[in-house]
Amino acid sequence: MPMNMIIRDRRKEIGLTQEQIGEYLGVSTPAVNKWESGATYPDISLLPALARLLEVDLNTLFCFNDGLSEQEINHFCKKAADKIRESGYESGFAMVTEKIQAYPNCYKLIYSAAMVLEGALLMSGMSATDKKKYSGNIIGLYERVSGSDDEKLRNGALYLLASKCTVLEQYEKAQEMLDSLPEHTTVDKDQLQANLWIKQGNLTQAAELLERKLYVMGILELPMTLTNLAVIAVKEGNDQKASYIAQVAREIAGLLGLWNYYAYIVPLQIALTKEDTVESISLLTSMLEATFTPWEMNGSPLYCHLSVKANFSSSGTQILPGLLSELENDPKYAFLHSNPAYQQLIKKYRAKC
Repeated sequence: MPMNMIIRDRRKEIGLTQEQIGEYLGVSTPAVNKWESGATYPDISLLPALARLLEVDLNTLFCFNDGLSEQEINHFCKKAADKIRESGYESGFAMVTEKIQAYPNCYKLIYSAAMVLEGALLMSGMSATDKKKYSGNIIGLYERVSGSDDEKLRNGALYLLASKCTVLEQYEKAQEMLDSLPEHTTVDKDQLQANLWIKQGNLTQAAELLERKLYVMGILELPMTLTNLAVIAVKEGNDQKASYIAQVAREIAGLLGLWNYYAYIVPLQIALTKEDTVESISLLTSMLEATFTPWEMNGSPLYCHLSVKANFSSSGTQILPGLLSELENDPKYAFLHSNPAYQQLIKKYRAKC
């Protein structure tokens, strides 16, 4: 916020008039009016007294700790992009540089502006030699952001730096950047690590990482996502969409070479949400039986590099107690509890535990 707006807003907040400000500081009311309009600034000798009168420190009065709002940053980035289109890359680059010099600690501005410059450079049609003189500066901007206290901005900058270092074959530096990222982050650290290992020729490590990621995605992330989408479709009254999602879930389980058990998860949740007794019991019967079907993970080309091979030939006895306990106690199955066929199903598989 500019000084003139700080003077105006603080004066109003503490309930003073322009006349009172002028009287207390020994200046005219028109002079105060000019300060607030931005036409002139207070004499430097008046600044300490003005700050005390407005009950702010000099840093605030001088906007020393001031940054830019999200809206202001977005507006500036649009202007910078327009400048590049209208006047050329050099003009836009100079505009961004000047802005960052004015707000050297506004990491959101630096990060956003760097991305604008990078995107425009990619589309500029410049020769590799001409691009090089700008790309180093852009990397420098990301390096500044990597020191930010804002975790999201810092992680985003580290991710981009690691990617760039991988492309530049600066593998040691890329690994250093990757190691700086937390294990759980909004950016996909695993994909970048795999890409780095592929570049270095560490193919087994890369394959194992990606296969484990695919496995986790298949048994946890995708079923949960598709289940929630299907439940939403049912609650919206769109049974056709829910059925389509269930079919997609079945096909994905097959395509990813997953245990047959997973093919029933989404269809069952749809039936439970609709409280469809017949369909729920039918699907539960198939699911419970599927727990006794062996699954050799190492039999699938998708998981042949995993160091720990999963063999689920005995998984029925391993998961049945917990699964049956859920069926008997979870409220979402309550509408089935009095059904004789459901009771018989529970009794049959209890005997197999």
